[in-house]
Amino acid sequence: MFHASTRIYAGGLGTYGPLLLDPLASAEQARVITQYHMLTSALKEPLPELEEQTFAVSSPSPPLILDLGCGPGGTWACDVAFHDPFCLVFGVSALAPYVRQANTFRQMQEQTRVRFLQMDFARELSCPANFYTLINGRFLRTFLAHDGWSRLLQECLRVLRPGGLLRLTECTAATSNSPACELLSHYCEQTLAIRTQTLLAQHTESSQESSALASASSQHEHLLNLLHELGYCAIAEHNTVLDFSAGTLYQASMRTNAESFFYQLAPLLCQTIDLTPERFTDLFERMRAEMSAPTFKGLWTLSRVHAYKPGGIQ
Repeated sequence: MFHASTRIYAGGLGTYGPLLLDPLASAEQARVITQYHMLTSALKEPLPELEEQTFAVSSPSPPLILDLGCGPGGTWACDVAFHDPFCLVFGVSALAPYVRQANTFRQMQEQTRVRFLQMDFARELSCPANFYTLINGRFLRTFLAHDGWSRLLQECLRVLRPGGLLRLTECTAATSNSPACELLSHYCEQTLAIRTQTLLAQHTESSQESSALASASSQHEHLLNLLHELGYCAIAEHNTVLDFSAGTLYQASMRTNAESFFYQLAPLLCQTIDLTPERFTDLFERMRAEMSAPTFKGLWTLSRVHAYKPGGIQ
């Protein structure tokens, strides 16, 4: 089944944009924001670690927090600043429209302790060393290729203060008992494979794209191994199962999420694989009915990884 970490955007090569979906399309921005609000309660967002005191660094307050890929509206960064008025939060995105929207939203909220900057952070963090108390990244796999993690994690280690926390959230598994949703998700994977090969042909130097289709579990194992190899310490993982089965709090929200995801994807599916518009419409309506049925079952497994820079108190 599709999930929150499905690779849907093109990242790297100095360009950011659509691989399967266009991150700047109004429908996609609305879907991402709605998905964020759906996951907020399940993950106890925005930042329970501040209340739980699960990290401490040998540096003066206030905590300096960096949000990688702040998304449309910069919602997480603004929520953190609202819940903890003593921290300073910086949100970065490679997409200039996202940065403009986030700064507009910040001004509307009269947030004075949040700043948003345009930055190609997957290549380099334009920040001094030993600067941030905490770095947050949510669903970076939506655009970051399998082999792009090493550079980013090295940069995060460089700019974290000793004892600073790297906090990563990804979806590692997804399943449902909707045959139509599973088949549409399979078509999505087929389309991704074709689009990835096209990208490879256009940019032969981009070997990192070749692993875009690695399974979520293998990508997650790769991430954990990298954290150890690069020198992070006190690495811990916490899994949360988001149950959006019939009768749960999240059933309607996830159905709406799936509807938006596949509706946006429809033209590309029909263009890329052997799928007619009529066949897509039939599958789409079946998916809606199956996800609304009293027997529907669906789960996302969400993993939050904590990794610290050596030198502080964990």
